[in-house]
Amino acid sequence: MKTLIASSMLASSMILTGCVTFPTQESEKVDVIWDEVEVVKDCQRLGIVFGSEGHFYDYWLHADKDMVWGTLNQMRIKAAALGADTLYLYQSLDFSSSVTMFGNAYLCKQSAESTVQVK
Repeated sequence: MKTLIASSMLASSMILTGCVTFPTQESEKVDVIWDEVEVVKDCQRLGIVFGSEGHFYDYWLHADKDMVWGTLNQMRIKAAALGADTLYLYQSLDFSSSVTMFGNAYLCKQSAESTVQVK
């Protein structure tokens, strides 16, 4: 009986754990930059995006690098959904059981192409 209860608890906790977010075809086209303000100075800001991976109950099942990768993938997916091609990251929040990051989504390449066409 104890084995059945332990197995049920383990199975329940495994069901609660989430997978790390993987990139999509659209999100792979979004460039991620950090601490390069000059890159986005002529870009159109489309909005703020955030991402978060991990939970207090399952963080020990995922490596930190996987949670960071998944968080960045979530943000790139959201940026792509806004029509952005560049994601400018802010300093990440301190984390111990999950990873949460936020940044601005920008449209840069089209801005540069529009400028060239106007001339």
